Amino acid sequence: MNTSDFQVISASVGRRRPDRALVVVSAGELGRFMKAFGRQSVVCAAVSLFLCPALVLGEDERIIPPLPDPLTLSDALLIGTQSHPELVAAQNQVAAAEISSGKVDASYGVNAFVELQPRLSSRAAADSVDFQDDSRYGLVIRKRLTDFGRTEIRKEAAQSDIAASQARFVTRLDRHRLEIMRSFFAVILADHAYRARNERLAIDYFRYSRMAERRDRFEQYSDLEVAKQEAAYRKAYVARHRADLERRQRRHALALKLGRPGELSSELVAPDLSAFRDREIPEYGNIIDEAIASSSILKAHRAGVASAQAKVSVAEKLNSPVLSADFEAREYHDSSFSSRDRYRLNLKFIMPLFDGAQVRDTEVALAENALAQKQAELLMAEYGIREAVLTLISDLLVNRAAIVAVEAEETYRSYYQDRSRAMYEMEMRSDLGDAQAAAAEAILEAARVDFEQALLWAEFDALLARPSALMEGD
Repeated sequence: MNTSDFQVISASVGRRRPDRALVVVSAGELGRFMKAFGRQSVVCAAVSLFLCPALVLGEDERIIPPLPDPLTLSDALLIGTQSHPELVAAQNQVAAAEISSGKVDASYGVNAFVELQPRLSSRAAADSVDFQDDSRYGLVIRKRLTDFGRTEIRKEAAQSDIAASQARFVTRLDRHRLEIMRSFFAVILADHAYRARNERLAIDYFRYSRMAERRDRFEQYSDLEVAKQEAAYRKAYVARHRADLERRQRRHALALKLGRPGELSSELVAPDLSAFRDREIPEYGNIIDEAIASSSILKAHRAGVASAQAKVSVAEKLNSPVLSADFEAREYHDSSFSSRDRYRLNLKFIMPLFDGAQVRDTEVALAENALAQKQAELLMAEYGIREAVLTLISDLLVNRAAIVAVEAEETYRSYYQDRSRAMYEMEMRSDLGDAQAAAAEAILEAARVDFEQALLWAEFDALLARPSALMEGD
């Protein structure tokens, strides 16, 4: 996912809080809105939507619809990336960076204030101490004209901080989508596992009950043989019971990933994963440069390095001169003195000459230390990306071989089941149940391998900032 796909989540959606609404704004729309009305207007609008949605939304629009039934993977990805609190927390970090950037812009704003000075004074020309009313009041307007580049560098640092927070948001969004996919696939696998365990339980129970009946009626089996079969049946029951509870646990986990705690999906639609079957696995040397260039993780670290570099320059300009302008309009209770100006316009140039506390040197040293730390983190992150790409390619190669193996196993189990059914009908053999259970387990393994392949490719696409095929539909 590219940073241009960045979305602003300004309020979370909770199942039990229908009085709060979710607002999703594209980056382009946000930029146009901020340009027209100013950053503070955007912040105020977001706060208003979060606290008072009834002012802008109708009653029906504030009601959160239930999860679709059956639930598709594309629906899960859409719902889960709109309402999860982790994404809202990540977006708040972006908003904090933007607010900090606004503070930098505010340093060149116009400051106006009223100055009131009720006072009594005794004139030096008088022989006696005679306090007289010498009050005054005035309007003062001040504006910084230039600090010779220091604020511009601070703006560069602030913009880099925004870019870093946006890239971290994209990284978190990609990771959350992968977590939704894992949870979605885990539910389907849990259902397959339950069916396989249930098939095995039915077989073991039938054999146990038949042996117990023949022991009691015909003494065909001994107590030892019946006890052994009962033990197998009881173990199969525990495995089936565990698989049944696993289904519920996996659905709870999926509901949490979707930001809908307590909403358990009864039926999930298995996605079409055929798009991944014929994808060519790239060579490491052919893809690593693209991964390093496009990874949102590295983009966040690069922006952090750029911000740290700018902050070093800011620290170096800590004692830079400042040129400002003041306009004063005053009124006096006693205006008889010729030195009292009614209006005054000042240009102030402040140039630090001596820094006995060495504040500047200390700030520069701290900023350079932070820059070195950011550069080391960037290099470590690049190493991590290199290792992740190589691991993904290796896992994809192994998975492709595993797919061929499970397909062969499915074919074998299908033939074996057909033969067992034919033999059962001819009353020559009675292992049809075993064949059916083995076929169910083969289907479970095939689904697991297919889902593993889809997750590997989805992680690979996220690493390369490519759109995922699973986002287009099932």
